[in-house]
Amino acid sequence: MTTELVKQLDSQTAVVPFTRPGGSLLLLVGLPGSGKSSIVAHLQHHFPAVVISTDNVRTLIGQNGRYTAAQMGQVYELCYLLIERRLARGQRVVFDATNHLSARRDHLIKLGESLGAAVAIASVQAAQETVRQRLEQRFSQKRGETDLSEADWSVYKWMVETQEPIIEPHIVLDTTETPATELAEQLANYWLQVEKRATSNLDLQSHRRAGQPGGNN
Repeated sequence: MTTELVKQLDSQTAVVPFTRPGGSLLLLVGLPGSGKSSIVAHLQHHFPAVVISTDNVRTLIGQNGRYTAAQMGQVYELCYLLIERRLARGQRVVFDATNHLSARRDHLIKLGESLGAAVAIASVQAAQETVRQRLEQRFSQKRGETDLSEADWSVYKWMVETQEPIIEPHIVLDTTETPATELAEQLANYWLQVEKRATSNLDLQSHRRAGQPGGNN
């Protein structure tokens, strides 16, 4: 059942060009209302990438508005499988989710490493009062076109209490006052730098292996 569901979800996700062997993963980290989806929308103006979103997957499987631990776990597992499929095709993948727990981030970093993917991490944040206003607006007539989330202030508050710090290298994007267009440009440049370093590391490792006894030298 899971395999068929993943195939179905994959078929409803955009097709993007091959980028590099192993693909490239951008892992977004940010609580509800932080502005992740707005940045992602503008990021796609810089280069094509497939967006895997927990909000979108939650909607497609009929669990929108449900945030129990079990339901969130199911949504994340489906996202992991979708991400793996797209990285294996050598595509750029943006994972738009709160990713506030280190175990979930670690899982994706290890997945990327196993496939030889470049992995970039971006922490998206905003002042608490700004977040409150956005979440109130979410349930009014002014909801943004890219906003599929049903997370409200109560969901934000318990995630604040359970979020875990990022210890890996990452970029911090604050959407309180800076426009999403500007932040998307910063993020695009950062992601390209991470990809360049990852490719250089792979080339170096291949060169070293080729020079070892029994290598292709």
